[in-house]
Amino acid sequence: MAFFDRIRNLFTRKRAEVETTEKPEMTASIMAEYEKLKADRERIAIIKTCRLMYAADPRVKKAHRFYARDIVRAGFIVKTKDEQAKQIAAELQKRLSMNQLLEDAVRETSRDGDSFYEVVISDELEIVEVSRKPTLQVRRNSNSRDKFDISARAFWMSGEPWMSPEPPKDALWFAEWQMIHARWEHDAENRYGTPMFSTATSAYRRVEDGELNVAVRRKVGGSQIRHHVIEGSPADVEAYKEQNKAALGKLAAVTELFSNKPGSVNVMQGDGNIDKIADVTHHVATMMTASDVPMELIAYGGDLNRDILGEKKEEYEETLSQGREWLTSQLVAPLLEREWLLHGILPANIEYEIIWRTAKPLTPADLRDLADALSRYKLLGVDDEVIKQIAALYLKNVDVDILRSGDFSVDQFAQNLKGVSI
Repeated sequence: MAFFDRIRNLFTRKRAEVETTEKPEMTASIMAEYEKLKADRERIAIIKTCRLMYAADPRVKKAHRFYARDIVRAGFIVKTKDEQAKQIAAELQKRLSMNQLLEDAVRETSRDGDSFYEVVISDELEIVEVSRKPTLQVRRNSNSRDKFDISARAFWMSGEPWMSPEPPKDALWFAEWQMIHARWEHDAENRYGTPMFSTATSAYRRVEDGELNVAVRRKVGGSQIRHHVIEGSPADVEAYKEQNKAALGKLAAVTELFSNKPGSVNVMQGDGNIDKIADVTHHVATMMTASDVPMELIAYGGDLNRDILGEKKEEYEETLSQGREWLTSQLVAPLLEREWLLHGILPANIEYEIIWRTAKPLTPADLRDLADALSRYKLLGVDDEVIKQIAALYLKNVDVDILRSGDFSVDQFAQNLKGVSI
């Protein structure tokens, strides 16, 4: 073989090897982009469907509202020995109207699966606003492991929903510290969360069709039909209709009709199976299974045994505890720690705990039980500070500082309850 032929074959072989090694990489890259676009489209479609369910179905809307209300209730207490950090946290809660903010956050995030909150900071280096951005217009710029390669370009927002994996030229960028991304039912290494009713979208369509069919069937087949037989010519029939025009209206089923010729009125009853809607009820139950709020606490609980209903309430309270842990990690702690950093306090140096109030409107029986419990704790020798902490959890708009600074005396409280029959 000639020298130049050998050289030519050498480069030709290398070129072929390069092509065979690069081609799969290009294909893999294209497939990755395709899968990403497909996932984005599916996510947008699910969010739009869940929003439609929220807007059109009162059961779905009530589930979101109840869950958000019950999680937040009377808010939370920041427990820490650092008095400065505690004061800063209290001011932040008041400045942001934290309870309403958190209730809206739970409701909107559980509906959409994600909430993007821009932290607005004043010239005094205080968080003065938490601005929620449109869910479908904000993207998380993380890598395949859901980590930020560039913290200064962690999120971007477009003017409208953007279907390309690459951000538009006029995209608005946010640093990692500027945006709090709350994710509902988030799976590790995924960029986004999952709406609460995402698994119920198919059941919702069946419920919608089933309830429409029931309404149409009731309207068409449920009414009582009266067949009027008139002996005579067509003109006689028309004359009969005109003479009884008032009685042939919507109340014809309960109105006596008269004719001056021999005739008859045949009554045909409507469909007697209209009340059989077990299939629709099944689809409703399937749809509401996706909710963290038991269906019987929203509707359809009239025939439920009281003991079973009580068990469902206990299970629901456990679910609420998990929801408060989610809310603490996703929004409350990030907000507090950013605020402390703005005041020169390193969060890692603060030992703090978020304690959620379980306070709700107390009945006289509830107050009696609380008073009995506190007095028993005192008689058992429990520390006064612990008793005050317990009391603050159940008394709405009352925290430990109020109990500490006022005339609240645990000894006097226990003394006054002696001899009281519970």
